Amino acid sequence: MGLSVAIAGGIVMITIMLVMLSIPTVVNTIFSIGEVSSQSSKIEDSVSKTEITIEEIYTNTGSPRINFTLINEGSTTLWDFNNFNVLIEYTGAISGKKTEQLSFQQVTNGECLGLAPPVGEWCIESISNDVADPKLLNFGEIANIRTSLNENLASLTAIVAVATDNGVTFKTNGISIDTSIPRPNSVNPKKWGQFIPNTQGPPPTIAIGLLAPTLMVFDGTELINLDSLNGDVAIRSLSGGAGGNAGMHQISPLFQIYRLDQDARLVFKFNQTEITTNRLFIGFRDGGAPLPNGNNGLLHLPAVLNGVGICINSTSTTYQFCYNDGVGNTVWEDTGITENTLVHTVEVYGESANNQWCAKIDTYSPFCASTDIPAATTRMWMNANAESVDASTTILTYYNAYTEINPP
Repeated sequence: MGLSVAIAGGIVMITIMLVMLSIPTVVNTIFSIGEVSSQSSKIEDSVSKTEITIEEIYTNTGSPRINFTLINEGSTTLWDFNNFNVLIEYTGAISGKKTEQLSFQQVTNGECLGLAPPVGEWCIESISNDVADPKLLNFGEIANIRTSLNENLASLTAIVAVATDNGVTFKTNGISIDTSIPRPNSVNPKKWGQFIPNTQGPPPTIAIGLLAPTLMVFDGTELINLDSLNGDVAIRSLSGGAGGNAGMHQISPLFQIYRLDQDARLVFKFNQTEITTNRLFIGFRDGGAPLPNGNNGLLHLPAVLNGVGICINSTSTTYQFCYNDGVGNTVWEDTGITENTLVHTVEVYGESANNQWCAKIDTYSPFCASTDIPAATTRMWMNANAESVDASTTILTYYNAYTEINPP
């Protein structure tokens, strides 16, 4: 009996020891389950507080570049860009419709440094107001993204999808902005400005940089107009009777700054209601006042002016490329593009490397001239005016204006 008691006691002791030995494993398992649960809760919280939006997709046919802005609209700070997924669906010049997954540029740690990334990669050109946490995308901050695709674009339509490192995704609807305007960057900084009408009136509304509204004159009767045909907000400018002007021009000597040697550029989007009873000048002139009543007034005031731009006189049936070196008669070059009431984008720009001024309408080929043009250092104002020839009211509707120069 004593032996049985001893054996029984031994069994109990062994059982107790085994139980004691298993406790750490059980405890570790419990802590592991708790840790996983905590991590899961943190991830869920991070995802719930992550929200991104893509805006301003810039495309240009014949180019492999697509640029866009990424906005952090959530409270989660975004920083692990190497684990983001960027996919772009576009129509390539060779392969047709295709989808590319782009890699985060590794060599420069994702910074563009003023240059486009290598083919198949994306990078961050800049982050707006990046003061609190440099190189991190906080709530409300905007990252300007640049990409390089494997093929040139055959169409302006492109769909961009971005997924953050925690899986939150935003996909665009395919609407993009056609642009070939060089953007300001750290390697080749430009002075630039833009005028953008908005729904707050009356005009002038929004203008920054070179087109400061305090140094501009808005001609005619200006009205905020929501263009239902194009879905844009615009300025609807009415000229009034004969000799009346509609549009905008600069007059301050401080802003007589657009020069050939600084590669001045103007991009102006507009349409007009009259095509036979008005005159039009969009470009640069060293006489910033409105157009005087008369065809010669486009580049005569009445003295001969320096200027270059896209013009219409009262006898025109097509848009004209006009220019003048300030000592001769106005030169008119027929673009062959028939005047009409459609929305157009006019671009007037200097090419200092070629000593020439150029102008183009929409996607048509540019017209350029290297003689009878303003000299390289001639200072001019920006001017975009329509003028009534008779008692009819000319309506010039303009959507935005953009100018830039390369300062010395």
